[in-house]
Amino acid sequence: MSNIEEQNLTEFLLEVKAKMANITLSENEAINEITSYVLSNTGKFIRSKIIFLYGNEIGVKKSKLIELASAAELIHLSTLVHDDIIDEADIRRNKPTVVNKWGIKKAILYGDFLYTKTFQALNSLENIAISDELIKCAEMLIEGEFNQIRIKNNNTISIEQYYDVIEKKTAVLFSGILKCIGIEMKLSDIDLEQLKQLGLSFGKAFQINDDLSDFNKSEITGKAEFKDLSEGKLTLPVILMLEDLNSNQQDQIFKLIGSGEYSIVKEHIENSNSFEKARIERDQAISNCIEYTERFIKLDKLENIRVFLKETLVA
Repeated sequence: MSNIEEQNLTEFLLEVKAKMANITLSENEAINEITSYVLSNTGKFIRSKIIFLYGNEIGVKKSKLIELASAAELIHLSTLVHDDIIDEADIRRNKPTVVNKWGIKKAILYGDFLYTKTFQALNSLENIAISDELIKCAEMLIEGEFNQIRIKNNNTISIEQYYDVIEKKTAVLFSGILKCIGIEMKLSDIDLEQLKQLGLSFGKAFQINDDLSDFNKSEITGKAEFKDLSEGKLTLPVILMLEDLNSNQQDQIFKLIGSGEYSIVKEHIENSNSFEKARIERDQAISNCIEYTERFIKLDKLENIRVFLKETLVA
């Protein structure tokens, strides 16, 4: 990406964050305090970057991209607040979570506040089809969380169930925002489906990469090492390992997880070659992203997108 394009992206992200701050401004100072904290710790704005990179190339006006990115980021933020409550998570991106810092009651209320502000942002889009698409995304995100809780309680998950959960919990929003770009430009149904599939592939690669990062040091990834394991979430490397074990061996793994012996679990995953199997799945999803991208991005800009995808999706 050229220096000019980098500068344009940086300016775009600042405008998205400013828009989000404006949308979430409240007369209640307690709410504003939490908002200021949350917006200072919003991560890499991956969804906004995708909207900027693809939206620019497809020809969407910048003002529309800012509105879409703001709505998408608010949906994402609200789910993170609620996820941290459900998971009883103390840390996110190396900082205390909202529920850890302000308690469960304020965290629940703040998550709800973000949802209401999301709908306000959707109204500003002035496009019913786009609003409907993002509302469907929000519904599926909640459904995905319900499915994950059910699977967690059963203490087992198949590969098919895993991919269903990550589609609804992660990939659906990436899919939705890319489809919204196509809706804004009145693209054909075929193109809209291709954009949807691009988003699903990106979300799949993104989640598998996050699963792999659970076994890396927190200073590298920004999240606590073994965070998912400690919360009882069975990530792809674990699932792939369990598939090759008999019931007694699986019980031993679950005992290790239950007793917090995460480093030993990691050794078992390494010995089963399941990390490499997960990387192969991730890399195939990245290849699919690039293949779908070639339909929409000019040849001279393809390399920028390839670099972005690999830098974003490789742990």
